[in-house]
Amino acid sequence: MELLERLTEWGQAGLQESEEARSYLQGRGASSDQWIRHRLGFARGEFDPDPSDDPFHSESCFDKDKRHLRCDICRFRLWSSEWVEDDDGGKKQVVCGRMHGSVMLPLTSYSGALVGVQTRSITEKVFDNFVLNRRPEGYAFGLGTSVHHMWGTGSACIVESPFDQMLMERLVVPWTLALITSSINRDQMNFLKRFIKRVYWCGDLDKAGRDGLESLIKYHGSEFDIVDVKYPRLQDKDKDPGDFWRRAGDKKFADHFRKAMI
Repeated sequence: MELLERLTEWGQAGLQESEEARSYLQGRGASSDQWIRHRLGFARGEFDPDPSDDPFHSESCFDKDKRHLRCDICRFRLWSSEWVEDDDGGKKQVVCGRMHGSVMLPLTSYSGALVGVQTRSITEKVFDNFVLNRRPEGYAFGLGTSVHHMWGTGSACIVESPFDQMLMERLVVPWTLALITSSINRDQMNFLKRFIKRVYWCGDLDKAGRDGLESLIKYHGSEFDIVDVKYPRLQDKDKDPGDFWRRAGDKKFADHFRKAMI
């Protein structure tokens, strides 16, 4: 956990130093209050954690045949690294090099524990996820900050993207979580079964998003009151709530979803 705490603090400092990253987040509909609440960050500068700080670090970390036994810091260093040419014509590993120029979106369990991070480039449509091997219960983006609203209402609004989560949270309902994928995984389902009675599905409109809804209905339709929340494609290439928001704006977005979720 300490790895992700330090990584998150490093990213938060990077966001404060980057006007370009803050403008990108504003352009995706995230407010400055949400940057703080969700501990958003930006990867710039140097962050190279020492593997000896991980209590699970061992010789297995250097054995290619035992990569599943690597400690989380060694896993992070490999995942985040970019190999670049050095002055002698060889290759050197730059830890976090592959993350540079990306906003950082922390992933949490329902207890609020940091368990991973999603990175999204601010210049191209590229994202990736790093999650601890040893982690507690199911995780998502926005889960730790919205769980008390879910407990209170017995409801969960489900989206795929962290940016869709922040739009729905800011403009429509606070009990929203982002799966960071197109379907609900086993650990996320275990959480929902414990606390949620009604699921509002606001997934993407592409095939993967619709398949995720069909899977939920097929295997868990008897366990939840499932509401398929409709929203329009204003252009053919649009596929998610964020696309709708960019064309409709705050008021029309909020008005549409509030009516659609009644």
